[in-house]
Amino acid sequence: MKKKVKVGLIFGGRSAEHAISLNSAAAIYQHLDKERYEPFLIYINRAGEWCLTGNISFNEQELKKESFNSFMPWSSRLAETVDADIYFPVLHGPNGEDGRIQGLFEMAGKPFVGAGSFSSQLAMDKVAAKMLFAQAGLQQAPFLFFTENNPEQIGELVAKKLGFPVFVKPSSLGSSVGIRKARETGELLAAADLAFSYDIKIIIEKAIDMREIEVSVMGNEEIMVSSPGELLPAKEFYDYADKYLDGKTRFRIPVRLGEEIEARVKKTAHKAYRSLFLNGFARVDLFLEKESDAILVNEINTIPGFTAISMFPKLWEAQGISFAQLLDRLIAYGFAHFRNRRENVDEGLGH
Repeated sequence: MKKKVKVGLIFGGRSAEHAISLNSAAAIYQHLDKERYEPFLIYINRAGEWCLTGNISFNEQELKKESFNSFMPWSSRLAETVDADIYFPVLHGPNGEDGRIQGLFEMAGKPFVGAGSFSSQLAMDKVAAKMLFAQAGLQQAPFLFFTENNPEQIGELVAKKLGFPVFVKPSSLGSSVGIRKARETGELLAAADLAFSYDIKIIIEKAIDMREIEVSVMGNEEIMVSSPGELLPAKEFYDYADKYLDGKTRFRIPVRLGEEIEARVKKTAHKAYRSLFLNGFARVDLFLEKESDAILVNEINTIPGFTAISMFPKLWEAQGISFAQLLDRLIAYGFAHFRNRRENVDEGLGH
């Protein structure tokens, strides 16, 4: 019998998306082919403590009853207990999607699923990502960014260069947390205060009349781009509650945009993925401007949701790739990237 691949599924974490991570991990565990893979469940609680658990309910209240022992990953204790062949981080938002845990895997010399530490950090930081999108010649909604909460300067520059309405966002936070729409200066300054309470950099972006389009992308040297889907938010924009709590958002999967527009959407998603030097997989979020049919890049999510309603697996399913087959591919990409990095990067550092 062929030896099973040991997969260390890491979930939970210290971000605001802790509960969503549990849902994503549960779906991944359910769809992993147990004939091929032996999953190890590594839970990180809200205090940042790591625990190897056998609890497959993925219920936070049950997981709270686990006996936690804080330890650094790849201590002798974890290596003896887990010794996974590959790690699969399902940690949405800060401390999971921002390159930190990916850097830990890289330092430990362990294969993992998804983008590397550098690309993950670029994608998480909206300011850095937007600069690279611009360098690649990709269209975006007009924006400004600020590193200091100076109300006079913010009010003056936004009125002069963007006009209202605008969206105000923390630069490095996922999940639509801390985002507000501002229609006049008072709302703008209050939104800036909120965004600065989450981050040291904020983005202020001109609100445009658009449709929200999402595309799933996966691969390393050669990449695959899915047909697009469309988000139909129940509110003015797709905030945290709409995304994860209310369940009122509707989706069109796939969405019929016509051959010409769909080709441009796929080309833009491909170029955006490449512009951040990504590997593994990601969900690329785009805007389709209603008046001009321009395709604008919004952002890239390097650990998108894997829940029952998540766009990333649903878009692949619409193209005939089942959830289990998708996981096979993502794990294979993780091993391939690890081999490539070891042969072409790590060995070079040793000379």
